[in-house]
Amino acid sequence: MKPKVLWVEDSARLELANLCGPVFFKGTCDLTLAEDVTTAVNLILAERFDAMILDVRLPPGSDLRWRKHYRRTGSNKVSAQLGLKLLYWLLEADQAIYPADPPDWVRPERIGVFTVETRHEIAPYLEELRVTVSQEKNADLADTVLDELIERLLEQPAPLEPGEPPPPLGTLDPGGGRSGSSAS
Repeated sequence: MKPKVLWVEDSARLELANLCGPVFFKGTCDLTLAEDVTTAVNLILAERFDAMILDVRLPPGSDLRWRKHYRRTGSNKVSAQLGLKLLYWLLEADQAIYPADPPDWVRPERIGVFTVETRHEIAPYLEELRVTVSQEKNADLADTVLDELIERLLEQPAPLEPGEPPPPLGTLDPGGGRSGSSAS
C-alpha cells in the first residue's frame, strides 16, 4: 500500500504541473491536497496520513474558529501564519486554538514545512514543535522538490503507535540505525 501524504498549500492548484507532476509520475505515494486550514483539519480528522507538508501562510477556509484567528491578525496570510497555528494544534502545544483533539497518529517527525519564510524566521517555532524537515520556497527550486521533501519525511523513523514507549535516548543514530551496532 502506498503511503498517504497530505499537502496543505493554498496555491496547490497552481503548483500541480511543476511540483506535483514528479510526485504523480513517480507514483510512490497517494498525494492529497488541501488549500486552506478548514479543509486540512477536516481531512486530518477523517483520514490517517503517513506524512504532511504544510505551508505557513494559509487562508482559513470556512470554519468560523479559523476565520476568527485570521481576523485577529488583520486578515493577512503573512501575519496570520495559520499554518503555524495548525501545527501548534496538531502537536498539542496549544489546545486553545481548536476545540477538537488532534488525532493521535500525528507526529512531528512526519511533518514538513514548505514555505516562503526562511528557516531562520521559523526555526524557533519548528524547534519548539520538534519539526525537523523544512524547505524554503524560492524561484530556483527544482521541479522535484516536493517529491524530495516527501522522501525525506517518509525516511524519518516510523512514528510510535499510541501508547508505545519511545526508545531509550541514545539508541538511534541520526541515520535511523542503532548506535553502537556494527555491520558485519
